[in-house]
Amino acid sequence: MRAAAFLILALLSIFSSGCANLGYLSKLGWHQSSILFHRISVDECLEDETVDADTKAKIRLIGDVKRYGEETLGLRRTKNYEKICQLKDPVLYVITASEKDRLQLLAWDFPIIGWVSYKSFFTQKDALDEKRTFEEKGFDTFVQRAAAYSTLGWLKDPIFFPMLEFDEVTLANLILHEMAHATLYFKGKADFNERLATFIGNRGTIDFFAEKSGPGSKRVLEAIHTQEDDLLFSKWIDGACRRLSRYYEKEISKEEKLKGREEIFQSIREEFRQLKARFKTDGYADFEKRDLNNAVLLAYRRYFHDLEKFEAFYQKTGSDLRKVIEFFLKVQASEDRAGLNSFLEGFL
Repeated sequence: MRAAAFLILALLSIFSSGCANLGYLSKLGWHQSSILFHRISVDECLEDETVDADTKAKIRLIGDVKRYGEETLGLRRTKNYEKICQLKDPVLYVITASEKDRLQLLAWDFPIIGWVSYKSFFTQKDALDEKRTFEEKGFDTFVQRAAAYSTLGWLKDPIFFPMLEFDEVTLANLILHEMAHATLYFKGKADFNERLATFIGNRGTIDFFAEKSGPGSKRVLEAIHTQEDDLLFSKWIDGACRRLSRYYEKEISKEEKLKGREEIFQSIREEFRQLKARFKTDGYADFEKRDLNNAVLLAYRRYFHDLEKFEAFYQKTGSDLRKVIEFFLKVQASEDRAGLNSFLEGFL
């Protein structure tokens, strides 16, 4: 799964937060400071003879993707990706928690960004400690590693070395995904933001490589296959969640629901084994290895729910991604909050 995350760190919001979030945000702020301290310029890295040619090529690719996103797609111009963080540990750990007897995610209200249905940690220990706490309280949990995150333009996001482990198509997709977050953010609608960024990342990557390498190039075909797999998975994960939700709506005890849901999870696993034969990429290779629970399914759905709605809207604009982005920028700038919420509900 091409997991990515965004967060506004303690440096920006700690003084407006409640006591419950103070320690959490303080840790985020401390680790963000460490990231800022361990940055070097892209030029310095490119001149370093100890850095291999493949890594340098991917660093240059990031610059090309950023320019394309800003100049061609109209994404926000920032100072992001002009420096490289020398820390080589995984960038972020993201935890999702859900009720066991219904598809209901836990959510947290943070300053500036509003309600978010996951929490992010810079260390695996902190994420696993939080996971253990939620499980002791009776919740399903899922911890993912993220290779990047966006501070929504408030800070200058660097290139992280784990990003450079991706192939060119996945890397370009990730950069455009994060640029989408820095450009379009609807407060309190984190899941919608992720799906919009997924769509922009997918479509933008196809367009970028079509311009860079030609419409019939290998990279374009790979990007198209990624989008096709995501649309296929989107329909499947939505169906799996609907099936599970109908089961949870039965008028039986919580104990019976928890016992009976294992049969449904097993059926979902078997359905996925059949589905994976239709995939054209290995983007979902890890899904079959997951120990399924509500949090796992909802974490995946966060990125892929109803992707066909974005695709249909894209077709209505004349298949012009820049027009799609311009439309959502206008929606974002609108002061008609009731109208905005009504519009966004159609995508949720």
